[in-house]
Amino acid sequence: MREAALLLGQLPSPRVWGGEAISRHLGVTSGEPIGELWLAYDDCPVLTGAHAGETVAEALRALGGAFLGPVPFARFGLELPLLAKFLDTSAWLSVQVHPDDAYAHTVERASGFHGKTEAWCILQGTGELVYGVSSSLDAETVRAAALDGSIDALLAHVIARPGDVIYVPAGTIHALGPGLLLYEVQQRSDLTYRLYDYGRPRELHLDRALDVSKLQPALPPALRQVRSDDLEVLLAAPAFLLARFAIAGSGEIRAPHESFLLLTLVEGSASWNGRDLRWGETLLIAAGESVRLAGEALFLGSFVPSPDRLARLDPRVRVS
Repeated sequence: MREAALLLGQLPSPRVWGGEAISRHLGVTSGEPIGELWLAYDDCPVLTGAHAGETVAEALRALGGAFLGPVPFARFGLELPLLAKFLDTSAWLSVQVHPDDAYAHTVERASGFHGKTEAWCILQGTGELVYGVSSSLDAETVRAAALDGSIDALLAHVIARPGDVIYVPAGTIHALGPGLLLYEVQQRSDLTYRLYDYGRPRELHLDRALDVSKLQPALPPALRQVRSDDLEVLLAAPAFLLARFAIAGSGEIRAPHESFLLLTLVEGSASWNGRDLRWGETLLIAAGESVRLAGEALFLGSFVPSPDRLARLDPRVRVS
């Protein structure tokens, strides 16, 4: 009998722009601010069950395609194709952009990564972020502005608030500003090209960034959550579906038949299999399986949707 779910350990990552919120939630002190907390990735350790002590990648090789589900297994084999994390910002992140699958699988083939489309759900804080450009531009104008430091005047700025869900498709120039704590789900990729870094002495990647950047203005899609198949869907894209789940007293949360489900505790308290879950802990639930939880809690969940599911969903949550 296969395991219904794996509880994953977290991977904290110090960043020069990191804040104090993640450390505070975890109850730890760190010499460097924790900017990112990786919740689900190949290298995350499995904490419970027969595969405790293994990494996610090792456990999935043993559990096989049925655990992941037919949709992700057909596309990606025995790979966890999504990466989930928290980000905590006390300063501006670099102005950056990510490639799409076609670019990643050719120019960046040696990396082993896919393109990087992502989405953010703002958990705490009201702050500014960059989303695309403010007018149609050519690559040489952007290059010159990145080099002389005037690029901010070419960028579109948006205010983000708690509860906002922001879709960032590959090719969108973006930057997160200070004062935000957010959940991010993305394709399994760490390909980031920096255009500008606010004077910090880190490498820029102008040639590749300009190869992949969309240089026409585009506002973030206006999304409105909907109920569908017992899910509160926040956003649905070919790469991932993002949903919200609430537990009041006790409840069962089931992964769809087509895909595994990443389920992360973002608010309140809950227990699973007699174990209290910590803030940010994530369950990797096998396709078609369910977990029973107790407590008063809010979870965010992500999975790889089937084309049929996407076609049935309300257009107000569908993005491409």
